[in-house]
Amino acid sequence: MNQEARFSRMEPELRKANLIEATLVCLKRHGFQGASIRKISAEAGVSVGLISHHYSGKDELVAEAYMAITGRVMTLLRDAMEQAAPNARERLSAFFRGSFSAELLDPQLIDAWLAFWGAVKTAEAINQAHDHSYGEYRAILRKVLMELAQEEGWENFDGDLAAISLSALLDGLWLESGLNPGTFTPEQGIQICEAWVDGLQAGGRQRFCVQTSNC
Repeated sequence: MNQEARFSRMEPELRKANLIEATLVCLKRHGFQGASIRKISAEAGVSVGLISHHYSGKDELVAEAYMAITGRVMTLLRDAMEQAAPNARERLSAFFRGSFSAELLDPQLIDAWLAFWGAVKTAEAINQAHDHSYGEYRAILRKVLMELAQEEGWENFDGDLAAISLSALLDGLWLESGLNPGTFTPEQGIQICEAWVDGLQAGGRQRFCVQTSNC
């Protein structure tokens, strides 16, 4: 039985995983512009026509790969937080440890992120995938930050703005790690994020105050 026949007999989720892995390999090797359906099909060992049967084009396939990868990331981070002690500060620490775990600092994953980010403004399907995944990511951060605010008794705390700030810090660290892994260690990455929360607790939270008469 040839590779394409085996592919057709796979369970749908296994077929999807196979194509996503091939897509990630091509993104790492060629970048978004250089990756093509032809190259992805060759990597997966199937015909262009078979991929075209499931996807309208490269943008849709890359967008699905983006969603699959972010799904893995969200699952890892949620699992880390669920295993932490039942208070918001410890859940944040678990989130940071998960963010700088070997799974999330895998060079292939970071290279894929760089390719995804580079394609966000050039492909609508990828832009939509980005909006969805980052909305979910920030919602996780907002939830735990608002829980911290409640536990600490902070009034008028703007969890949305704080989540944007912390998300930007984490993105910047991931980007730097991808461009130059020797800049800092995972432990130092965690330390930087912990310092951000320390600053919040020491008074920086006032910078994230909803603008009201009581602020």
